[in-house]
Amino acid sequence: MTPANDTGPDSDPQALYGYVASKLGERGIAFLHVVEGATGGPRDIAPFDWKALKAAFGGVYIANNGYDRDTAAAAVTEGTADAVAFGRLFIANPDLVTRFRLNAPLNEPNRDTFYGGGAEGYTDYPALAEAAE
Repeated sequence: MTPANDTGPDSDPQALYGYVASKLGERGIAFLHVVEGATGGPRDIAPFDWKALKAAFGGVYIANNGYDRDTAAAAVTEGTADAVAFGRLFIANPDLVTRFRLNAPLNEPNRDTFYGGGAEGYTDYPALAEAAE
């Protein structure tokens, strides 16, 4: 867990977020979606036991940040996540599920077009069939 909005890091993030996750789990929250590490940055920015967070929650755990086809499949198979969410890869690959299924190459996201407010970078990435032409 990383600092956001200039808050600085917590002195004991494992205890803090483990407590929050356990309380959310007690309330029957449908799922816990976690950006593991720094949003859009490194996963290992600080030592953290994501498996323990999942266990503390006790329900459906959706992991996010820095996953690819193989690491996502491994996380689900190993039980460290119930599902893996993708953001940037879906922006650049509107047919991401098909590409993963076929183990096809991926379009590289263009970070310069993120949050630009226009179509460029959101609706102009080629689908797999178009890329083959």
